[in-house]
Amino acid sequence: MSKLNIKRTIGSLEKQEARAALVFVLPFFIGFIIFQFAPLFYAFFISFVDLNNFKPLHAVTWVGLANYTAIWKDPIAVSSYLKSFYYTILYVPFLTAVGFIAAVLLNKHFYWKSFSRSLFLMPYVANIVAISIVFSLLFDPFGGFVNTLLKVLGIDNPPLWFASAKMAIPTTAMVAVWLNFPFQMIVYLAALQGVSKDLYEAADIDGASRFKKMVSITLPIISPTSFFLIITATIGSFQNFTIFNALTKGGPGTASRVSSLNIYEEAFSFNHYSYAAAQAIVLFLIIMVITIIQWGGQKKWVHY
Repeated sequence: MSKLNIKRTIGSLEKQEARAALVFVLPFFIGFIIFQFAPLFYAFFISFVDLNNFKPLHAVTWVGLANYTAIWKDPIAVSSYLKSFYYTILYVPFLTAVGFIAAVLLNKHFYWKSFSRSLFLMPYVANIVAISIVFSLLFDPFGGFVNTLLKVLGIDNPPLWFASAKMAIPTTAMVAVWLNFPFQMIVYLAALQGVSKDLYEAADIDGASRFKKMVSITLPIISPTSFFLIITATIGSFQNFTIFNALTKGGPGTASRVSSLNIYEEAFSFNHYSYAAAQAIVLFLIIMVITIIQWGGQKKWVHY
């Protein structure tokens, strides 16, 4: 076969592969346009108009940045962003630490290891509404199992948990960690099993302690995994509507009314669609800025 025919055959195969790749990618791309990009574009558009009650689109008027400036004059909206930050600060480090510790424990050899892994995964596959009902009963401040146990142990005034303005967000973060740490655990477990045992054997020869091996070998090698999990956990922490709506509904009062819940209330309880869209765009920009900062900072501690 001549070189020209070989080149033509290779070119034909490359075109066929490109067409096949397009066929596989096209359904995702169409779904992304319909369910991701189009709603984002529509939300961005209506955030600049006065669609704050039921009216046809041709009746709305352009208001520019009025919906955005109204956010900073609304103490509940501003407070909701601060509450989301507070939840993220509690949730992300605790979730990452619990996931890593669980992975380290399950990476050891012990009896019923496979059963234990399956048991740890149960919260992640459980229905969040059912979980919310269970934890609401457990943390009932006036007759729940937790406070009853605390009183038996001698604590006369146990926390009010979800009914307390100070404890509602930390308690919700604790439940969310219990619900989501299995994903972190599985990813960390895969990363730990990829660390070469030769490195640990060399460290043993040098007389390194367990802590030294953890700090000098394990954590640097799995740092890309940690970065991925921290990024996804941070983004997920701002998308916290379901857990707060199921457990606190923003209460008591507005003590746990995070931004996602406030956006929902503005849009579907008060019909302030443009105002809610503006809040959603601001939340999107906040998440994007935090992600960019994390992406820039990973160069200092992530080792590839």
